[in-house]
Amino acid sequence: MSAAVATVNATAVPSRPSRPHRITFSLKAIKSALPSPKALRRRSQQIPQVVFDNEKRTAVLKEDAAPATIVQVNPVPITPPAQEEETAILADDASFHLPSPTQTPQIGAATTAFTAMAPSSDKAAIAGLIAEYGSSSSTSWLEFSRYKIWRPTVPIKESSFVPVQGYLRADPYVFAWGNPLVSDKAALQATAQAFWEWAKSEGLKAVWCCVDDDMEAVLGGAKLGWSTLSCIVEDTLDPKTVVDLANAPGNAGGSEVKDFKKNLRRAERSGVIVQEIKYDAFSDEKKKEVEDGILAWKKAKAKTGLQLASTSFMPWLDAQHRRYWIAEHEGHVVGILILTQIHHNQWQIKNAASFPEAPRGTSEWLIFQAMEALNGEDCLLWEQTRGRSDEHVSSRSPSGSRDSSVTPTNSADGHSESTTGRAVVTFGITASETLSPSQNLNGWRVSALSATYNKVVGGTGLTRRGDFRSKFHTVHQRMYVCYPAKQGFGLDGVSKLIKALRQ
Repeated sequence: MSAAVATVNATAVPSRPSRPHRITFSLKAIKSALPSPKALRRRSQQIPQVVFDNEKRTAVLKEDAAPATIVQVNPVPITPPAQEEETAILADDASFHLPSPTQTPQIGAATTAFTAMAPSSDKAAIAGLIAEYGSSSSTSWLEFSRYKIWRPTVPIKESSFVPVQGYLRADPYVFAWGNPLVSDKAALQATAQAFWEWAKSEGLKAVWCCVDDDMEAVLGGAKLGWSTLSCIVEDTLDPKTVVDLANAPGNAGGSEVKDFKKNLRRAERSGVIVQEIKYDAFSDEKKKEVEDGILAWKKAKAKTGLQLASTSFMPWLDAQHRRYWIAEHEGHVVGILILTQIHHNQWQIKNAASFPEAPRGTSEWLIFQAMEALNGEDCLLWEQTRGRSDEHVSSRSPSGSRDSSVTPTNSADGHSESTTGRAVVTFGITASETLSPSQNLNGWRVSALSATYNKVVGGTGLTRRGDFRSKFHTVHQRMYVCYPAKQGFGLDGVSKLIKALRQ
């Protein structure tokens, strides 16, 4: 038996073993090397099979008693990794390129990493706007290699600054992520309309993900008439509640609280020490230890299956708006928790991870220590000084635990605030158990979307985060996914979204 080999000229592919590349072969070119079916029948031979050897990058044409034939197959040109990243950052009209899901995302360089990657000073100011007007979803936009930024070309009069919207692009879809940044929720209507018009002018299908009640009311209202549904929730928690749970006597609070307290005792008995460290106080050695731990954590997570996340784990990104707690065991860093500011006295637990070698209970111990610190502060961080709206002051001061609970109220721009002046903390958004229609959606479309959603949740385990968070007595706030009613959002759109979120 002889074999005809189609040799692949892959010399143009940049050598980067850690980043696999896709090579597309011309089926027409390979088929042209095969004998015609008529000739095969005359020779009473079977039609040869084509087998692709990944290791040698060759396509082997198995054929009995046929002379060897070499067919040159040119791969599709591949953008080198460095150019690919630059294209995703700088070119608004370029195809959106995502990092390979098989490669562990790299650690962010420094506190100004996001400004170094931004092509203009406009993007450098976005971090400040997020800290004052943002939400847990908008903190994702700072990964400019992954997210793009849209701002209207015509000012929106209801907002004191030009609105900002971050989005993921996976042609033909554009996924707006979270509420737009505006100074007043009265600007949401005009901002949503402008973004939709821009998407249509680009030939893109718009889908708005992770929006709150105010934005959902705008998109699903009479003027826009989008279909809206809820399959996600934002998990918020009260620092005082977490402290009270840890100090609750006996088995009060049920099995989840019992497990929470047990893990706290395990970490404490193991000698895990948690302390807050300012970014400037991190030595190079300590940073390296944190980064190595995060890489080990990512590799361990990758072994558990498909990872979907709106952000990568970049600890030093936007450090000026973040607070850090590290857990150490026997002199080594075994975990880290990062809080990031969103909207005045609100905080998001951006990352909370115990590394593979950490004693059991390290994650709970980190969260408890951070919540205990917030509970002991006034937490009016970014309160505007009376009569000087361009300055911000920190009025943190030690104060013991308080008896009052956090009572959220809506501010002018639609975000919840605490009437007690204490911190509101969020884990961010996670998947809910079921999909519920809200506006302009009913009938068979709901059944079809629910079936698709259940398959995605069952195959990816998206609700597992909620299982962990529930032990802190989190409160679920409904969030929404919205899309134009006539456009629809089927399996193709869901597949594009999953691809955009793969880690």
